[in-house]
Amino acid sequence: MARAPARPGPGGFAAGGSGARVGRRRRLVAYFQEVWEELRKVIWPKWPELSRMTWVVVATVIVFGLLIGGADYLFAGMASPIISGSGTTQTQPLTPVTTPNPGAAASPSTSPGASPSASASASASPGASPSASASPAASPSATPSP
Repeated sequence: MARAPARPGPGGFAAGGSGARVGRRRRLVAYFQEVWEELRKVIWPKWPELSRMTWVVVATVIVFGLLIGGADYLFAGMASPIISGSGTTQTQPLTPVTTPNPGAAASPSTSPGASPSASASASASPGASPSASASPAASPSATPSP
């Protein structure tokens, strides 16, 4: 399938050719010339005025920094009791509760003569995979030998 010829871009040249780069370069040079002309029109402040405005900015930054820092300090003080939980409610420390594993005694693979600690130690071995520890029947060490 034949492609249509490229349309002329800005400056009358086909897009993608060297003419497009020349047109882009001309526009860039013209832009910076206009910027330079505008900068020459600016009335720059004299040193005393510049110094005075600089000190106004520095003082304003210090005042607002102190205001924001003070507000942060106050809000942190008000939020600290809420976050740490030392408000009006007293909480008791949690104590760990140990319960026997109800699934170990009712496991069909455990014989009545096998102790629950044998199957628990097999499932807690460091080299055991998670699937082996999930079901005692999958682990050869968890089933009692005949």
